[in-house]
Amino acid sequence: MRRLVVDDPQEYKEVKKFIKTYLPRYSSIVEQYRRKEPIFDHYGIEEVIDRALGQKVWLKSGGYLVINQTEALTAVDVNTGRYVGKASHEETILKTNLEAVQELVYQLRLRNIGGIIIIDFIDMESQQNRQRIYQALKEELKNDKARSKILQISEIGLVEMTRKRDRENLERLLSSPCPYCDGTGRIRSMS
Repeated sequence: MRRLVVDDPQEYKEVKKFIKTYLPRYSSIVEQYRRKEPIFDHYGIEEVIDRALGQKVWLKSGGYLVINQTEALTAVDVNTGRYVGKASHEETILKTNLEAVQELVYQLRLRNIGGIIIIDFIDMESQQNRQRIYQALKEELKNDKARSKILQISEIGLVEMTRKRDRENLERLLSSPCPYCDGTGRIRSMS
């Protein structure tokens, strides 16, 4: 831990007291936030939360992921979006799919998504390219603490996988069922 920043003056005193009593070697990392700008705005936390709860996640290239979580499974759709690439169509698709692999595994960890996950990569004609995507996904998942199992990418670009979750997923922690649509949609909770 590099530093702990607390914006509420009373909470800052409490945290400082606790750290000094039980973890004195860490007392120098506690800082009080004193700016007028809200702390979440200053550190970009609101943006990260929006990205973690949003259905659409943009990739740097202009492509995007669409993540739909249901009770039974999570479906992830990969799209090229506004990315058209400079090389062949197949090369554009390969690049987008490879970029999507990294973001997908990051989102799985960030959102703590578990259970059955179906990933719909953009269709690739080359079996060799499908294998590259599969290997990239396996490689990225090696760094994930949660145990997962993935099946080979299908002819139409689908990957089936399971991922063990050890705590509640982020969407359920930060939102609550919508009272207007009887839980079919979600709104952010106040807590």
